[in-house]
Amino acid sequence: MKIRVRAVIIKDNKVLLIKRTKENLVYWVIPGGAVEKGETKEEALMRECKEELGIEIKIKELLLEMPSEKLETKGHQEYFYLGDIIGGELGAGQGPEFQLDSIYQGSYDIEWKNINDLKKINLKPEEIKNIIISD
Repeated sequence: MKIRVRAVIIKDNKVLLIKRTKENLVYWVIPGGAVEKGETKEEALMRECKEELGIEIKIKELLLEMPSEKLETKGHQEYFYLGDIIGGELGAGQGPEFQLDSIYQGSYDIEWKNINDLKKINLKPEEIKNIIISD
């Protein structure tokens, strides 16, 4: 089974999200990606944050484990970890999402969203959205 990891980064009552804009569809996701062969979940999450966001993180705790709901990743297991930024430069990511010849469709925009505004946006999955709001 494929494993995916995501970083829930909260600072000043805001959460760091990626806004995904595709044809006729806008939604928000928690940054992260797949665990590669030979990596631990923690190593994968630190690599993904560096690639996607340009930052280094300290992983604090596991918030949620659940099966992926996305069509492209059905059958994968997702792990959502709380983390803090400890270095790097936000927005300096060089991951495959940002390459011109990318297989990824649409745009990826990194944004801090106020936790109070999460009820109004399409943040996927709903389970992590509810955990963030309730904390």
